[in-house]
Amino acid sequence: MWSYSRRGFTSVASATVAQHQQKARYKPVIGLEVHVQLNTKTKLFSRCPTTDSSPNRRVLPFDMATPGTLPSLNSQCIYRALKMARLLNCHVSEWSRFDRKHYFYGDMPAGYQITQNHHPIAKNGNFGFWVFDEHLDVPYWKEVKILQLQLEQDSGKTIHLPSTSSEGGEGPKSLIDYNRAGCALIEIVTSPCFETAIEAIRFVQTLRLLIIHHNISNGELHKGHLRVDANVSLERDTVPGTRTEIKNMNSIRTIHTAINFEIARQFEILNSNGTVQKETRAADQDGRTVSMREKDDVDTDYRFMVEPNLPKLRIKEEWLTMAEEEMENAGKADFENLRDVIGFDPRSSIHIAEDPDLLAFVKRCIRLRDSSVSAEEILYWMKQLKTTMQRSKCNYPPQSEFFARQFMTLLNLVRQRRLTHLRVLDLLRYYSTTSEGDSSEGEEEGVTEFVEKHQLWRIEDPREIERLVGDMMRRNEKLVEKARNGNSKSFNRLRNLINEATEKRIDIEELCEVMKQFLDQKLV
Repeated sequence: MWSYSRRGFTSVASATVAQHQQKARYKPVIGLEVHVQLNTKTKLFSRCPTTDSSPNRRVLPFDMATPGTLPSLNSQCIYRALKMARLLNCHVSEWSRFDRKHYFYGDMPAGYQITQNHHPIAKNGNFGFWVFDEHLDVPYWKEVKILQLQLEQDSGKTIHLPSTSSEGGEGPKSLIDYNRAGCALIEIVTSPCFETAIEAIRFVQTLRLLIIHHNISNGELHKGHLRVDANVSLERDTVPGTRTEIKNMNSIRTIHTAINFEIARQFEILNSNGTVQKETRAADQDGRTVSMREKDDVDTDYRFMVEPNLPKLRIKEEWLTMAEEEMENAGKADFENLRDVIGFDPRSSIHIAEDPDLLAFVKRCIRLRDSSVSAEEILYWMKQLKTTMQRSKCNYPPQSEFFARQFMTLLNLVRQRRLTHLRVLDLLRYYSTTSEGDSSEGEEEGVTEFVEKHQLWRIEDPREIERLVGDMMRRNEKLVEKARNGNSKSFNRLRNLINEATEKRIDIEELCEVMKQFLDQKLV
């Protein structure tokens, strides 16, 4: 009836109208908890450095819960939390407090985590972003309510090793790297207001680019700087469903695929009159959710208590002012500039900003562009350039300043109708395969000089076009006769011959129009 795909529900041919109506009664309800690792030089409560190292080399006594050691709050963590609060339009409390959350995992040496459960540093925010997808005709604006934003310790990293396959080999085992233990996290808790996996990943993508721009986190997903938990349920006829939690997703693809899988899984259970279990699930390497542990009907008692070794954190007005000034000085993020100032669509803005090489190329082009060249034109010719370079087995995008200058010159010339579309494609191929070599920029010939030297300007005189077309058609009478009788292959071959003979200097649409006139009027 319904099958799972990376995009969610997919209908099969046998699905009936009644089955579609049954699905329509269910509404996915998704809430996110986003854990952002702050890019401070030291950990949240110790002076241990946070730089990359081999396992268990970035650990101090407090990180390992050594008796007698006390926490010392890192002021830079507070500062970054205040910037995050402003970014998410949260209300910053006059004071906040740290709590102990008790649970017993091997990667949490103290047996508890220092967090902010009851009195977080900020709460009641909202965050807006664009939602787009290839299956959406038009992007739409979505606003998400932020319930709270809290500072907390990270845990260590558990690495699960499978058993060895050889005879007498070891069984499965788990190793723990405590380098991450005690690093500063900000946990962002949203309301359950997402309805699709696409909305969830666009939120995460937008948030990631902003926290990198404002120097809150390095935002490298593969290093665990940003990890996402998703709470997923299906509401039926406005009646809330049983919620499952998908833990520790650290890639956009995994978030997207796992949420869609969980929605489809729950629908199949409910549609078969089954019961969805309240449980914690994990996503495997293919994005399918697998059960980790069941949850009781009553919420787990973490035995929260006030952290006795830390006083209340009172927020000073000057801290808020400093955070606000720094964010204003940073200006808009790259994707915001591309979208709001240059005119790129939301999808392209995010796509470009996520690729450092592509972003560098686009920035060079924008710096060199004529104000009359639109974002749509830049995007169109970037797609043509990508196709051209891939066919030539060259790395896209080119990184030289010289090529960016020639690229924008070509856009200006084709916009002014001084070069034909096909001639520009040839010039793109020529410059993309030659401008990345060892020769210096001063030794290379620019577009204008090259075109002038080889006389490749577009032919605009109608009489000259008619003369050239007439000459070529008189030389190819057999093809002309077949084309006149409606043979499309002969027409196309004749067109290509004329195009090559004129070095692609006649606009292809104009060429076809003149050829049809000759054929219709039997001028040849």
